[in-house]
Amino acid sequence: MKIALVQTPVEDFYYTTQRSYPLGLTYLAAALKDLPVKVELIDLVTDHGRQTIPIPNNFKPIMEYLPFDRSPIAAFHTYYHFGLSWKNVEELFKNNQFDLYAISSNFYTYSEEILAIAGIIKDSNPEALVLVGGQNVGPEHDLFISSPNIDIYITGEGEYVFRELVIALLENKPFYGIKGIWDPSAKQWNENPCHFEFKFDPDASLLTVSKYKIAGDPAKMISTTRGCPMGCRFCSVSRTFGKKIRLRPIDSIMHEMIKAYSTGVRAFDIEDDNFTFNRSHCVDLLNKIIDSFENKIKLYAMNGLSAEHLDEEIIELLKNAGMSLLNLSIATSSEKELKKLNRNTNIDHFKHISRFASENGLKVMGHFISGLPGQTLDEILNTMKILTELPLVLGISPFYYIPGMDINVPNIPKSYKEARLTRFWPADDLLDELDHITLFRLSRWINYLKDRLKSKGISKIAFVNISKIFFDDFIIENLIHKGRIMGLDSKNDPFSHVVSNKVIKRFISIFSNSYVYSG
Repeated sequence: MKIALVQTPVEDFYYTTQRSYPLGLTYLAAALKDLPVKVELIDLVTDHGRQTIPIPNNFKPIMEYLPFDRSPIAAFHTYYHFGLSWKNVEELFKNNQFDLYAISSNFYTYSEEILAIAGIIKDSNPEALVLVGGQNVGPEHDLFISSPNIDIYITGEGEYVFRELVIALLENKPFYGIKGIWDPSAKQWNENPCHFEFKFDPDASLLTVSKYKIAGDPAKMISTTRGCPMGCRFCSVSRTFGKKIRLRPIDSIMHEMIKAYSTGVRAFDIEDDNFTFNRSHCVDLLNKIIDSFENKIKLYAMNGLSAEHLDEEIIELLKNAGMSLLNLSIATSSEKELKKLNRNTNIDHFKHISRFASENGLKVMGHFISGLPGQTLDEILNTMKILTELPLVLGISPFYYIPGMDINVPNIPKSYKEARLTRFWPADDLLDELDHITLFRLSRWINYLKDRLKSKGISKIAFVNISKIFFDDFIIENLIHKGRIMGLDSKNDPFSHVVSNKVIKRFISIFSNSYVYSG
């Protein structure tokens, strides 16, 4: 049996290529290593470039707010196909045929790309079985189930289910009774229980090491835990990996890292945001990394960490293990909103960890969500103010809908294409699209100001004194004195972006008594 593990192209305004490592598919490959099958991992996005494509009609309502801008605070304005072109995908599958195609689907908003791949496969090989699994497959999302080109659906963790499926196919036995597989006759999902043990270490031997890089270094994503007991209502991770934290054995993690290092990998991104949840496990792992690699690697946690599970010792260990960029997640600074979201965040502790990390040489990014259902403009701006008064860079994430999230979203997008942060779809009637885009631009403006402060060696400045230092900077001056967010067109001529005046006025009012710290 020939099996293809497929990562599809994506289409959007931007895509973080350094986070395209197909970690889930390497776990599937590992689950089949002792079976009589031939497996290929086909990554159709990484190292295949991008092509400009027409902007979908779904985005037309916001395009007047996203003109071309070459200034330091530019947003996005061009829509791309990231990965191998559809024409070349057709050629690839026409010339390379398999018995089973397992497609990874982790993002609801990229569902159309999954359907496109499934259609291309069926056109080239009608007898093949097409399977879709990943975090975007579940009982709340029936889009795939209605597709005539998809034969099998797996929900939840995939390794055990996928292995049982392949064994059933090899033995010519029925597979719809396997837990975690959609049974079309019963029109229901068989519950997929999460397995506590980490039986399979990921198999990266099917990947080309040099294709995956972070900041120019050959890179690999790793997982140290699974499951999340936090219960944040805007997150759906526990639907896939369960609510109980499960620790991967440290020896297993180190074996994977040492083996990867021997193949040329020099950067590791820990993808699970709970690797600091169990303090002793985290400390032991970091000490092993420090002893094993002796400052020869770079360590990342790009998915973001919760400050709640960080302390000064762990920060120092992270730095000694090779981390220079610390991504912290705050969601929001509003105690009322945090309680509603079922998120445990101590703002004072977040501030302490941010300052301590910065003082110890780490670049810190503070990630927050804007536009949560029921979130007021003042709540968002006050969160931005708190982050502005810390030595970090702001990372704004406009809220977007995910099927199955435990939160009431009054304004659910009409299309899955609109359920993404680049669409700025309003979750309710408190803010509109222009409000969201203006908040996004303001966060870019703040980061620009922080960077200018850093370049001048200024650690902090009162908001009211900014003009005394940056009187000759048209981007900074226009916002403070005229309420304008400026850009540069293709000829480097300044122009004023269309903005929400109400957002700008509240921003100036709330920030008037604040300080800005360099980041």
